[in-house]
Amino acid sequence: MSAEPQVALSLRGVEKSFGPIVAVAGVDLDFFTGQICGLMGPNGSGKSTLFDCCTGLVPLTAGRVLAGTTDITGWEMMRIARQQRLLRSFQKAVVFRALTAEDNLVVAGQMAAFPNLASTFSFGPGARRRVRDLRARAAVLLERVGLAHMQHTRAGEMSFGQQKLLQFASMLMPEPRIILLDEPFAGINPVMIERIVENIRLVNRESGVTFVIVEHNIDVLKGVSDRLVVLSRGSVLANGDPDEVIRDPRVVEAYLAG
Repeated sequence: MSAEPQVALSLRGVEKSFGPIVAVAGVDLDFFTGQICGLMGPNGSGKSTLFDCCTGLVPLTAGRVLAGTTDITGWEMMRIARQQRLLRSFQKAVVFRALTAEDNLVVAGQMAAFPNLASTFSFGPGARRRVRDLRARAAVLLERVGLAHMQHTRAGEMSFGQQKLLQFASMLMPEPRIILLDEPFAGINPVMIERIVENIRLVNRESGVTFVIVEHNIDVLKGVSDRLVVLSRGSVLANGDPDEVIRDPRVVEAYLAG
């Protein structure tokens, strides 16, 4: 008899309205530990807003969000990231363009390695040791994502696809438990898409990181995901095996209507 899967992230009756506009309409969902879950839906279906709700970027209108068994409803984004290791990306690659690839990762890693802002900029032996350890981890991650040759290149000099890879590597610095990726394959070429897909699978397999991926490229999303969830008008329309979800007449109709 197989054990019940552990829940990494739970949404209970999550609602988010912007004035009269209901973006998320009472969503109940569980994302399971070690799973790669695709989140899809027509434009305006509430996918990115749902990520905002999970990560404290916007306050909920109603409902609760739990990381494991911890109720994180109302927590600020940095507290969620630091204490629960729940991170998200954005549709546009967010990097420090004036910093090198290595320094981008070091900055990302400071969130977990340094207890507060003052210690981040201190000059004692403890701070030097933490920065040294962060640089060592950054080198490993840059090698993993195929950017080792750009270790000392400024992020602003990288292509958009390389910046997406750099953002992905940055998210691995604090050793996350859950990563929410918002359209990680948008605007990049097929070779770069495959590289990001390979890295998602590798991190999931080796570190057990739970991924939830919003993406409009249905073929790529179906190929990388263990499970698909479809939103429509802020509600869950379908949830389950990727092949079955893609064939669901309600899903087909929602995309044709959108």
